[in-house]
Amino acid sequence: MRKLKFILSVILVLALSLTASAHPGKLDKNGGHYDKETGEYHYHKGPNALESLELRRNTVYKAKVERVIDGDTMIVTFLFDDGSKYLKERVRFLGVNTPETVHPNKPVEYYGKEASNFTKENLSGKTVWLQTDVGVKDRYDRMLAYVWLREPKQKDFDDESAIRKYMFNAHLLLGGYAQLMTVQPNSRYSNVFVHLQREARQDKKGLWGKDPE
Repeated sequence: MRKLKFILSVILVLALSLTASAHPGKLDKNGGHYDKETGEYHYHKGPNALESLELRRNTVYKAKVERVIDGDTMIVTFLFDDGSKYLKERVRFLGVNTPETVHPNKPVEYYGKEASNFTKENLSGKTVWLQTDVGVKDRYDRMLAYVWLREPKQKDFDDESAIRKYMFNAHLLLGGYAQLMTVQPNSRYSNVFVHLQREARQDKKGLWGKDPE
């Protein structure tokens, strides 16, 4: 009887200890939550909340767009086949540059709002595939990527028709929402992008249309 009471008391102590050390609040879809006591948001270790991700060159990552910042920048959650997730703060689109809308030291530039709205309408909440080039980060620690709207096949990487149809960077150029911006060593699609910008300029699309008033 005494042995049984001792075992029960040990179980009770362990249960109270685990309750005291547990984090209040449920985990959200990103594997984190707001602490009810401190009000701070944080991520948990474990298979559903990776704390680090080593990006590789010339690699395609599946991700969900959490928020569009402007025409060529967004925040995503990476998605892996095993169900694990990792929140990457920012992704900067490669090969293109849209007019500024959120720069702290610059006014909103001509056609900037249109470019930002175009990206928001087409990418917000969507699943995308992010392809890296030779350099995977810029000096602001943002991931650099080409954004595919469907999972690209190997043959798509050398197919201009597939790039036109399924790569969002190409859509920005074709619609006149962005200008070509090649920063070495990331130049995989620069030749194709030159053609797309020339086409948009000839057709006076977007920012290549009427002069800003």
